[in-house]
Amino acid sequence: MLKLENVSKYYYSSSSVTCALRKINLKLNIGEFVAITGESGSGKTTLLNILSGLDSYEDGEMYYYNKKTSFFDSSDWENYRKDEIAFIFQNYNLIDSFTVLENVIVSYIIEGESYKDAKEKAFEILKIVGLEKDYHKKATKLSGGQKQRLSIARALAKNTNIIVADEPTGNLDAENGKAILELLKKVSKDKLVIVVSHNISEIEPYMTRKIRLHDGEIVLDETVEDDKIINNHVVERNKKEVHDIKRIFNFSFLNIKSQPKKTILMLLLVMISVFSSFVFYANFKANLDDNRTKVLESDFFLNFDETRLIVKDANSSIITDDILQKANVKKVYQVEKYDYITDVNYYRLGDYKFALGGGMSEPDPNTGVSNFIDSSAIELVKEDKFMRSSSSLTEKDLAYGRLPKNMLEMVVYSNDSSLIGKKELVLFKNSRYWGDDSYLKYNVEIVGILQENTNQAYFSDEICKMMELSEHILDINIEFYNEKGKFTRFKFNKIAIDPTLAGIQVMGNKSVFNSLNRPDVKIPNNFLKIRENYIDSYFEFDINLKSSQNICDDAIVLSLNAFEIIYSKYNSDKQFAVYIEDYSYTDDVIRELSRNSFTSISCFRSSVAGYDTMKVVIRYVNLLISGFALILINVLIIFIGLSILKVKRNDYIIFKMIGLTNKLIKKINFSELVFYGICSNVIL
Repeated sequence: MLKLENVSKYYYSSSSVTCALRKINLKLNIGEFVAITGESGSGKTTLLNILSGLDSYEDGEMYYYNKKTSFFDSSDWENYRKDEIAFIFQNYNLIDSFTVLENVIVSYIIEGESYKDAKEKAFEILKIVGLEKDYHKKATKLSGGQKQRLSIARALAKNTNIIVADEPTGNLDAENGKAILELLKKVSKDKLVIVVSHNISEIEPYMTRKIRLHDGEIVLDETVEDDKIINNHVVERNKKEVHDIKRIFNFSFLNIKSQPKKTILMLLLVMISVFSSFVFYANFKANLDDNRTKVLESDFFLNFDETRLIVKDANSSIITDDILQKANVKKVYQVEKYDYITDVNYYRLGDYKFALGGGMSEPDPNTGVSNFIDSSAIELVKEDKFMRSSSSLTEKDLAYGRLPKNMLEMVVYSNDSSLIGKKELVLFKNSRYWGDDSYLKYNVEIVGILQENTNQAYFSDEICKMMELSEHILDINIEFYNEKGKFTRFKFNKIAIDPTLAGIQVMGNKSVFNSLNRPDVKIPNNFLKIRENYIDSYFEFDINLKSSQNICDDAIVLSLNAFEIIYSKYNSDKQFAVYIEDYSYTDDVIRELSRNSFTSISCFRSSVAGYDTMKVVIRYVNLLISGFALILINVLIIFIGLSILKVKRNDYIIFKMIGLTNKLIKKINFSELVFYGICSNVIL
């Protein structure tokens, strides 16, 4: 089965060429127990390495199954070692981190066996070599004789035609050496066993053929006893076709299981790498966008939300449900019908506080009595919330409760469902038109709890319409007449609704109209005049001079019916807003909306007035630090990881000797890293 014709091997150095083997002619067959002997440096180990495919040759030809091997590439030699050669080494070459059983299992896994079958067969092999009672021990805990028997067990498990042994009894006492040789003799009945030894007398009782080398040449090749050769034909052995995934999984499982300390250390390293990479990459990515360095001005918008786009339909001036649905394109997570309210602040509990104040007045000159003057006020402390309407929600967005049906109702997020039915004092402020010190106050009932964890509250359509109308109207005047004609005009800059008012009524705070309590005022024809785009509109309403609810001192207060009359005239459903999932999608969403006949702008971009020089410098410094730290940490992690993997280098050399390919070894390493990566992400 193995034939060498004029095979020579040379070793080269910078100053000389050494001939290790010279024109070796040899033919070896199944059933032979071949002993190769010779003094040190005679070429014994070199010949063994060439026969087993661990070393190459320069001249001549080696035939395997009558097939030339001089044309073998690295892959062919790997398959040759995997399928045909089983090794037994003087220094055992066991995997120290594996148990006795696992050292044998690997041979079966290379052959393609499942882990379960490999375990059963490995135990049977251990019985043959007498190690079944020590199957659970680590290889490092065995004696020299036990280690060599384990090495033989691993070789037997490969089920190859050829077993090569380099000084298999060199480290053993006479008794253990004899036991090993008897085992090899026993298995040589249907295999080719090649043993290299300097002690020929020890092997002589078992060998069928003796080959002696001197200075790289065969000086003796004799058959000791012809009747000891059992057969001279190749035993066909079935080799399973197994997908690499099976071997990769089984080897990775063994490696991870057998070295818990290394597994934990690698897992910690990968976790540190994943976490630090995430932190620094997130910081790096955040600084790639120069938004944080921009100076924003409120000339157009008060709300600088990066995800808000203002949208208009080029084909319609009225917003319908179909249009809103059409604008709900990819990467848009919410559509807001009442665009103008998204620039109106609202304040819930915690966003404002009561500043108590007051004192006693000067004594009345007539009575000498002093009165307490209350100067308490509300102080706004957080102005980061802007209105949204419940029309942008559906019942699916709620964890508990319902959507608003009446004016003074809202939906919020909370992990306390008992909030449903409770009322909060909520303030509303439109800084652009009312100034910073003016707001409306309403007691609003919570009727729904959102599923999503957010600090955004959603209000009824009536409140949103009320705030929207204030955006369109330049001023509101009430004109009263006396017998001589126009008497006086009261001007307001905001409209409020009092849902407790019946019919069609307009109310104002009594202190505003106290000058009307005069006998010459002619009340019957009272007009509410509203100006939009410098065009006046007149509405004749019942003007109630009594005090309204404590909604606002300087607002004109309407009943719902009166408000609807005015809103129907000035309702300008011409634009709405959409909110996108992330600012990075802005251009994509604008293009998609354009394809659907919408024009849109980014509120954030429209508010940019320039750059803050100091912030620009800080941004670039952060970019450099984050980028450098990201690279440095991962280089260190890779370096440490490679250092840990070097501990496994000897193991992989052994794996390679017993038939594992370089390609498969790389895949096993990669699969283990994938395992650590997945575990790290799950844990983090």
